[in-house]
Amino acid sequence: MKKLTTIIMSVAFILGLSFHTAEAQKPDYDRKGIEIGSTDNITFSMGLHSVGRVQILTQDNVRVWSGGQWVTPDDQLFGMQTSFANLEFMMNIGDGDIEVFFDGLLATQRHPSQWWGNNGYMYIRHIPGNSFLTAINPLLEHIDIKAGNFFANFGEHQFTRTMNADAHRNPLVGNPVMSPIGSEPGMEIYHKGAGYGLMVGAGIGAPEQDFQEARGYSFRTKLWLDMIDGVYLSGSFYTVDHDAGVNRGTNLFRRERHGSSYGGVWNLNNDNSGAGEGPGQARPGNGSELTAWEINGIFSLLEGNKISAFYGQGEDIGPNPNDFGQSGDEKWSYYMVEVQQFLNDNFYLSGRYSNINYSEFLTTDNTGDVYRLQAGFGTFVTDNILLKAEYVYQKATGFNEGTTGVVTSVDVGMEPTFQGLMLEVGVSF
Repeated sequence: MKKLTTIIMSVAFILGLSFHTAEAQKPDYDRKGIEIGSTDNITFSMGLHSVGRVQILTQDNVRVWSGGQWVTPDDQLFGMQTSFANLEFMMNIGDGDIEVFFDGLLATQRHPSQWWGNNGYMYIRHIPGNSFLTAINPLLEHIDIKAGNFFANFGEHQFTRTMNADAHRNPLVGNPVMSPIGSEPGMEIYHKGAGYGLMVGAGIGAPEQDFQEARGYSFRTKLWLDMIDGVYLSGSFYTVDHDAGVNRGTNLFRRERHGSSYGGVWNLNNDNSGAGEGPGQARPGNGSELTAWEINGIFSLLEGNKISAFYGQGEDIGPNPNDFGQSGDEKWSYYMVEVQQFLNDNFYLSGRYSNINYSEFLTTDNTGDVYRLQAGFGTFVTDNILLKAEYVYQKATGFNEGTTGVVTSVDVGMEPTFQGLMLEVGVSF
């Protein structure tokens, strides 16, 4: 009853923000970077994202399994985080015929002093010049082709969440408690019509090259509709099946190197071992055999207002992502509702409630929830500099004591919590 009351009050608060209207919208901001140079048929641009954060967070009932024993981390996590950055390179060949994109993460929560490769792909709309491949141009009048190493187009997360230092697309400081995003080598084919779009794609089912015979391939599809002004709907599906002998899998629900905004929560200090990856984020499924689907809705029916929501389900068969000595089924559902309301051209309020519910974690009698409530504001200092503040509260409840692997190595059976204030300054161009 207490949990139900908390959810009702949270959702009521978030939806209450949407009842106010204002004649204002988020300022336009160029996500294509700055043009560095061009020739007759090639334009080269570069983009940069940088973010700095101050946190005043406390956590309770937290213990972490590390080195064969339970470790109790600090309960007060005050101070400044490491500054993170993304560097992007874009080449436009012809008149938008082919786009070549690659980027790197200059620092991350997991590896704050190292460069990591991220996306690298080509997006093809038309074959210019006299290549023999121009024979497929009649086909390209109906489809686009994306190929390389990139985020699988599942849900709307790559367009709405913070990805390391790229934070402008997210109205709050942190992401939802469950926000699946993962990159892998593959190909996607797009067909875009009037008010609708369709994608079908496949990948190698792993974050980087893997030539094991037992490794399977991933398949995904997505349909979106935007026929009604101010209403966007989408549905996504993803599946991969690796043989049991492959001790790895897709990273769709596991790849949090792109960052949690909360340093050290439900975790240990960054020590280059992975202990700092995705602090506080729910990261289900090792992905040995994964099937998932998600539906999304984004509504901008009132001036200055946006309501976003998603609901998804996933099922994974394989080892505990925190302990490969354990194995079993994971079944979960997850959802979010978010409201952003501009009060004038440069200032907005935002609220979000997100939840992941396990109907099964390795054993049928181990169920539970992890939920996160966020509320805050943002103000554009310039079109490229965004200042945000947020209050966050998160709790796990219902799991058996000693359960790890739901949120990294923390024992979610202890019903841990964290809460506090965040301040973020992000620069993007």
